[in-house]
Amino acid sequence: MNDERSNVLTVSTIFTLLWAALIVIATCTSDPRAFLYEREVSFHLESEPNLYDLLILSDIHFESDFYLLQKIGHFLSFGVLYGLLVTWIKRPGLVFVLCGIFALFTEVLQLFFGRSGRLFDVGIDLMGVILAYQLCKYVNRQRT
Repeated sequence: MNDERSNVLTVSTIFTLLWAALIVIATCTSDPRAFLYEREVSFHLESEPNLYDLLILSDIHFESDFYLLQKIGHFLSFGVLYGLLVTWIKRPGLVFVLCGIFALFTEVLQLFFGRSGRLFDVGIDLMGVILAYQLCKYVNRQRT
C-alpha cells in the first residue's frame, strides 16, 4: 500500500511539473497565436521590460474571440494546476498561495519575452484556482 501511494505521489508530481512547464512555455513564447494554432514556439528576450505594463487595463477586448480564448486558457490552466498541486501537496491553503505566486510570476515573466503581462490576468488565473478549490471541496464532501 505504501509503495502504491509512493507511485501515485510520483505520478502526480511529474504531471504537476509538466503542466507548470507547459504554462511557462506558453507564457514565454513570443507569438501566442502561432503557439495555439500552429504549435510553434519562439522566444524573443526583452532585457528591460516596463513593469508598469502590468497595470494596463486599456487592452481588455472581450469582443475579440482570440482574447476570450486566451482568458479561458488562463482560467482553465490555473484551475488544472490547482487540482494537480493539491493532489500532490494535499494542503489547499498552501496550494492556493503557490498558484497565486506562480500566476504573478508568469505575468511578470511575459514582460521579459515581449508579451503583455497583466495583473488582470492574475485575477483570471485566481478565478480558475477558486473554482478548482470549490470543485475539490465539493468532491471531498461527496466522498464522506
